[in-house]
Amino acid sequence: MSEGRVAFRAPGWLGDAVMATVIPMALRRVYAEKDVTVLCTQGLGDLFRGLPVPCAVREFERGTEVDAYREGAFDRVLLGPDSFGSAWRAFRGGVARRGGFATARRGLLLTDRLASARWRRDRHQVENYRELGDLWGETHPTDEPRIVPRGEWVEAAAGLWPKTGPPRVALQPGASYGPAKRWPVERYAALVNALLDRGLDVALVGGPADHAISEEVLSGVSGTVTNLTGKTTVGTLAAILHSADTLVTNDTGPMHLCAAVGTPVVAIFGSTSPLWTGPRGEGHRIVQERLSCAPCFRRACRIGYGCLLGIAVERVLADVETILNRGSA
Repeated sequence: MSEGRVAFRAPGWLGDAVMATVIPMALRRVYAEKDVTVLCTQGLGDLFRGLPVPCAVREFERGTEVDAYREGAFDRVLLGPDSFGSAWRAFRGGVARRGGFATARRGLLLTDRLASARWRRDRHQVENYRELGDLWGETHPTDEPRIVPRGEWVEAAAGLWPKTGPPRVALQPGASYGPAKRWPVERYAALVNALLDRGLDVALVGGPADHAISEEVLSGVSGTVTNLTGKTTVGTLAAILHSADTLVTNDTGPMHLCAAVGTPVVAIFGSTSPLWTGPRGEGHRIVQERLSCAPCFRRACRIGYGCLLGIAVERVLADVETILNRGSA
């Protein structure tokens, strides 16, 4: 079983990739370091370089995945994405054994398969990834997503958001999935003003696609905020979140990254479910308006976004203060 070279094809979304970090941990219990390679889309490599167990990391650009398989000469690949395309590209890349959930009608492309019914939304996504990891690896009940910021990330983070003394609150107002995940911009702005009124050090984080949303938030803010949107690598963002006292966020990749570095989050949920994709670990605060139509998992809402509009600024602020008071105690 431990002979040969195994690749883990990581999911392409940051949040899913964070939750799937339990898979390389499982593989390393069976395979030597030199025999485990994480294949990931460009930009996600730092995430896997911060794992508590070492393995090789190879990033590929869009459209070159098949070449990455051929050049790597892997004996088998474990597929984190549940799409048909990911299995097809592994097949075209000549990998002899291809393992994964038999979702998206791709069962015939897999040599080692888990029933599609095992890919479930009534348990946490980490549990799905643990089951996948057990296909060729060996998971442990205590395995959780965990990222250890490297020294160069910490140094870069300190230059972007220097510590000035007051408690530090980061905010992630964007969510690339769609508006059904995004708490209204004007409420983020009101929250930032309330945090600044309390003398807190506030920063906005997010990827390049979140620029417009961050600018919209800042247009409603009176005071100084550090805007780091689009200015960080995944590694630097991990270090920034590790240095923060908490993160206020929608259901996003940075939410999972923050939890993985050990910082408590205030997570605002709209159309999605914390049962399936909530932050892992202790000390987090989930903010959710329970409606009969939620969770619908839609990207956009046709009936008015009540699940998000029902969440008041004061409610989120109270959860931030709970975390900060717990930390000071």
